[in-house]
Amino acid sequence: MTRTHETPGALRTTMAYGAVYLIWGSTYLAIKLVSQHGAFVLAGTRFLTAGTLLLAFAWWRGDARKSDFAARSWLNAAIVGTCLMLLGNGGVAIATKTVDSGLVALMTAVTPLWLVGLDSMMHRTHQRPGAIVWLGIAMGIAGVVVLKFGDFGGAAAVSTIGVVVMLVATLGWAMGSVWSKRPGSAHSPLVATAMQMLAGGVVLVLASFPKEWISHDEWTLLRTSPPDLTTWLWWSYLVVFGSLCGFTAYIWLLRNQPAARVATYAYVNPLVAIALGWLLLSEPIGVRTFAAAGLMLGGVAVIQLAKARKTMLTRAPIAAE
Repeated sequence: MTRTHETPGALRTTMAYGAVYLIWGSTYLAIKLVSQHGAFVLAGTRFLTAGTLLLAFAWWRGDARKSDFAARSWLNAAIVGTCLMLLGNGGVAIATKTVDSGLVALMTAVTPLWLVGLDSMMHRTHQRPGAIVWLGIAMGIAGVVVLKFGDFGGAAAVSTIGVVVMLVATLGWAMGSVWSKRPGSAHSPLVATAMQMLAGGVVLVLASFPKEWISHDEWTLLRTSPPDLTTWLWWSYLVVFGSLCGFTAYIWLLRNQPAARVATYAYVNPLVAIALGWLLLSEPIGVRTFAAAGLMLGGVAVIQLAKARKTMLTRAPIAAE
């Protein structure tokens, strides 16, 4: 069946960007706190819970169809869920154990490089990003370089393991994001997102067993250091706001907005994460952090200006007719 594409309203688009810009910026702190009691176990149960709730809501609205649950749809959901939840979210959970939550958020600035490049290769009908867009991405990458190798005021070095884990996590996130735009998923974004969460949650729980066997920091940690009320509140925050609101908005944006523009969330999230990390966990903010953040925000501005210029140029002939 051919899907029909309607032009999304400005208000809906603005709200979706607000969700991935602001809400997701706060989830790095929540992930760091929750992961101390079993990263993959609690992340897996988070997505299983959110996916179940979202699927029930979609069914209640009448959005679900029997054809949505075909083998091809589940395969698509499993691929996207593995990339986004296991590699992406799981990688963030691991990295926050050795790196401050704000700095982990800063390292997500490499996501646009993967995302725009993969989107151009896998969706050849899309216009390739121009030089100005690549300049904006390069500024974001430069921010990561400053973060890792810049020595301002004797700042402590960032964990190499944390950086490598985040590079893998951002690549996995980009692969899942691009794959989610391929045909084969459920016709409704709500149903497709719910299936991806359920598949990703299952994969995370399964992955917790070999991780437990290797490092004894999943089920053993959950038993020896059970989550307290505060941890469960943060976990609930991730279910409701991080998954149901933020993740659903992200998948919707991928279907309705250019990949380069959606990817700018990776430059805005760090500001929220750094502020919350400093305020609630006393994570340090130094000159290096400001320099890296400045480069990343500059990348946002460059990409957005490039998109605005493109829109003006394409609309001008129509206005003159």
